[in-house]
Amino acid sequence: MAEADEASPIPAPPKSGPGVVTIAIVAFVMSLLAVIGGGYVNAKLHPIPDFKMGKDGLITAVVPAPPPGKASGEGESKSALYYAIDPPLVVNFEDGSVVRFLQITMELMVHDQKAVDSVQRNLPMIRNNLLLLMSNRNYQSLMSREGKEKLRAEALAEVRDVQKKQGGGDVDDVLFTSFVVQ
Repeated sequence: MAEADEASPIPAPPKSGPGVVTIAIVAFVMSLLAVIGGGYVNAKLHPIPDFKMGKDGLITAVVPAPPPGKASGEGESKSALYYAIDPPLVVNFEDGSVVRFLQITMELMVHDQKAVDSVQRNLPMIRNNLLLLMSNRNYQSLMSREGKEKLRAEALAEVRDVQKKQGGGDVDDVLFTSFVVQ
């Protein structure tokens, strides 16, 4: 009889613990929490900008002020500042026998408040030079992307030239935020 007892298999104890369904639910909930947490962190790091409507009906983004107690340039790269040339620049030019108008709204990109202040001081001269530059345009060249890019590069050179002559801060770029030809 002792042999018979040895030959019979001993039943395994019943499994206790979470089932496959429970593990799947826990994994789903943890994944959902990770997505929600990541979205929250992303929103804090990259907030959606506020928008404002200008006098001319154009909607522009408002650049948020730096957080209190954090001066610009403290161990991190400086963010860009934008200065809108307002009101828009308007010039007329001839296209054969037709008189056409060009209206451009521009913003200047700089990296420090000193440059913004110098642009404000030199704005009459900057506007004058830009108007003279834009009035000598060909309609066909303004309709192509290459023509607009060339005008933008020439406008940047004009602004930098004025800033250099007047001892102002450096302007990094000129951006066309509105470009209308009639």
